[in-house]
Amino acid sequence: MLGGIFPPLTTPFRGDGALDTAGFERNLEAYAAQDLAGALVLGSNGEAASLDEDEKLALVRIARARTPARTLLVGTGLESTRATIALTRKVADLGADAALVLTPSYYKSQMTQAALRAHFEAVADASPIPVLLYSVPAFTGIVFPLGLAAELAGHPQVRGMKESSGDVGLLGRIVASVPKGFEVLCGNAPVIYPALCVGAVGGVLAAACCAPRPVSALYRAFVEGDHARARRLQEAIAPLAAAVTAVHGVAGLKAAMDLAGLQGGEVRSPLRPLAAEARESLRPLLERAVEAAA
Repeated sequence: MLGGIFPPLTTPFRGDGALDTAGFERNLEAYAAQDLAGALVLGSNGEAASLDEDEKLALVRIARARTPARTLLVGTGLESTRATIALTRKVADLGADAALVLTPSYYKSQMTQAALRAHFEAVADASPIPVLLYSVPAFTGIVFPLGLAAELAGHPQVRGMKESSGDVGLLGRIVASVPKGFEVLCGNAPVIYPALCVGAVGGVLAAACCAPRPVSALYRAFVEGDHARARRLQEAIAPLAAAVTAVHGVAGLKAAMDLAGLQGGEVRSPLRPLAAEARESLRPLLERAVEAAA
């Protein structure tokens, strides 16, 4: 189900802060022409934390309609177990193939391995669709406990995980600790090639939003055993990937999408748009990635 590359869809906004659903649809149409496994809606790069529930459900409806034959992952993790279950059931009704469940983090000092296990098990027990664990310590401040994936992998509805720390060693140890059918996705494009080498089945990668062809070409080269090409693509993609995540964040990713002819659109306040100088610094990074896949 998870083999391949998934762009974590951004959410285009108009200048007045409203959803730009037409822009969202245009992006989905562009991605449909690429060698992608599907898409993730309502992830970190989709500014899910800034969306109300009606907006979230509207985006899921559109994404399902525009990606009928590909895997649709939907982020449903909220701060309470109850709210996470409710949203998971709603997106399942709209046709989501799997729910990506973020670790709760507001009370991070209390998010012990036992607390997280109870949370994920309760969500999985109630979910009509497969559940994927989601670790992104850059946003949550929670380093995913090494043994937790193995503890949860036996649950029939917990099918995999997105690991976004960028720690390839940790990802490899998680892969080694879980049954073969438990699929691990890498969430960090600068290390996608080594992550594939240690057992990741694919990636949910921001760089795929602005440079889908180079990122999917790297995955294809790896699958076909062309490691020299995969390494060259990794080298070309890594600077762009870092720029649109760690350096400039969502505003940088949206700016790179605009440069690529996609609909990046505005960010939602309190995020700020990217300055013109920083925007132009993305152009050669994007061009280098695109040229590497030619």
